[in-house]
Parts: sequence; structure tokens; C-alpha cells
Amino acid sequence: MKKLKLIVILVVVFALAVALLGALAWQEGPGTDWWYIDANYEGWKDGGAPPVIELNGNPASGQTFNVGDTVNITVDLHAYAASCGGDGNGAYTEWLLEVTGPSGPDSDSGWNYDHSSSCAEVEVDTTLTIAYTLTAPGTHTVYMNSYASVSQYWTDVAEESADALLTFEVAVPVPNKADVLIDSGVPGKGLESAPGLQKPFNPKSQAEEHAGKK
Repeated sequence: MKKLKLIVILVVVFALAVALLGALAWQEGPGTDWWYIDANYEGWKDGGAPPVIELNGNPASGQTFNVGDTVNITVDLHAYAASCGGDGNGAYTEWLLEVTGPSGPDSDSGWNYDHSSSCAEVEVDTTLTIAYTLTAPGTHTVYMNSYASVSQYWTDVAEESADALLTFEVAVPVPNKADVLIDSGVPGKGLESAPGLQKPFNPKSQAEEHAGKK
């Protein structure tokens, strides 16, 4: 009975180990050949984590900003690739953080590669950053991709990719008193910078409708 219990335990442990290694993009054999890839890991063989895009430190999607704001877009990137085979080992990582929208495109990208006859290894542990100035209202999209691949005997054997997507809004500017007066055809220099005209009209009043009219 004790031997049977021991066998059952060993079978369960082995099954869990196989499942874990598969989830971690790990493979051994034949012989001493092995490779490991993870497009976004947080420590050796701990299962990794999906990338997280943050806007000024906030990971929520659908945030709203104003024209003229500068948004710091960041992603903590942790990628790893290693290959140890008989010969022709390669390890490669590539990453991209990009933002698109009415305010224009911007990006932060790069790649890393190692080649060896014994063991090739690349590790990326950095924060991707874009300081993005908002110049126009509308929906903006931030996309991040991390890619890792390995080769052995000069042949690609595995690859992995991790993605993240986030959108945010830039509000339509509310016209101030100077804007309304200028649009109404009121003549005069210095309206754009007049101290008393830099705020919007009270929305509860009808002053904006009558501005500039005689």
C-alpha cells in the first residue's frame, strides 16, 4: 500500500512538473540540448506576467485628458530567451511600444540578439517610455508587443509573443470667452491673451449666445 501511494504521488508530481514546464515555454532534449523563452517574465521560471501599459502610472483604459497635456506612457518589460544545443544556438528578443491617434504617432522599440556554438542568452529588463504631448482631441491607442525566439543548429525551434492594448480619450477643448468673441467677429488686438477672457462663459447663462452681437 505504501509503495502504491508513493507511485501515485510521483506520478502527480511528474504531471505537474510537465505542465509547468510547458507553461513556461521550456524544453529539454535530446541529450543536453535545451531552450527557454518568455516574452515577459518576472523571474527565472516563475510563470511570467502579462505586460501592463500605464498612463502617468495608471493602468486603466478609457482615461480622459486635455489638449496640451503630456502623458507619460510606460511599460515594464522583462523578456528572456536562452538556447543551449550542440551548435548554431540563437536567442532573440524584440519589443515595441507605440501610440497612435489624432495627436500623431510615437514609439519606443528595440531588439537584442545573441549567437553561440554553446549557449546563447539574451535578457531584457527595462521600462519602455514615451512622453506624449496631446495636440488634438479624439481616441488614442497604445499598443505594446514583446517577442522572443530561439534557434538551435541554425534552425528556429520556438517563439513566443506577449501583447497589451489600451485606449484613452482627449477631450474636445471648451472655448473660452476670447475664442467666442473672435469667432463672433469682434475686432481688437490682444483678445487671445486678455486676462479676463481666458475662461469659458457660464454654461447656465446666455452670455455666450449674445457675445459679439449688437
